[in-house]
Amino acid sequence: MKKKISVFIFIVIYIALIVKLLVFKGGRAIGSDRAINIELFYTIKNYTLALYNGNITLKNYLLNIVGNVFIFVPIGIMLPYIMIGMKKFNTFVALTIFVLGIEAYQLEKNIGVFDIDDILLNVLGIIIGIIIYSIIIRSRGFYEKNKTR
Repeated sequence: MKKKISVFIFIVIYIALIVKLLVFKGGRAIGSDRAINIELFYTIKNYTLALYNGNITLKNYLLNIVGNVFIFVPIGIMLPYIMIGMKKFNTFVALTIFVLGIEAYQLEKNIGVFDIDDILLNVLGIIIGIIIYSIIIRSRGFYEKNKTR
């Protein structure tokens, strides 16, 4: 039980950090035109081309593309752990709504960019986290105990 409380506290802190990093990261000046990207793979393609052409560093590429995936992997692992009984699909839906909420908030408050590629990459991180959680559960023999999941 103490372990779950510790994980819960960690999740709350982690979500606060995600919000800080993704929503209040700076970026566009307030009052500038709204920035929206609804063309799938547009941002990913442009970052990849910029890396290939030497216009950005590998570090910048990894922070922007790979970072958008891996920032959600830990929460995809931890949320199912503390929400025993919650189906993995429901975990996925709840976290996807959280990601959409972040992007919608950026759009509404005119901070950052509402980017379909960010949503795609964040959701990919959620999926990877849930898969890792499932592998850990099965490898430790917990699968039979939590078969209702």
